[in-house]
Amino acid sequence: MYNRFKKQIVLIISSLAIMVAIGLSIDMYLTHKEILDASNACYDRNGYPIVHKEGPVSNWSFTCDGL
Repeated sequence: MYNRFKKQIVLIISSLAIMVAIGLSIDMYLTHKEILDASNACYDRNGYPIVHKEGPVSNWSFTCDGL
């Protein structure tokens, strides 16, 4: 019975780790896409995009200089 319980805990923790990894990957992709779209719009207006990452979490700031 102890081994069965241990296997269930390992399965739950593994599933949660996979879900977190997938969630972070999706967040990183969407953030990259937003920054790329904003940068392209800035270039279209003859501006110069400046992107800064703030902190360890995906917290980004974006400015378009030269407008």
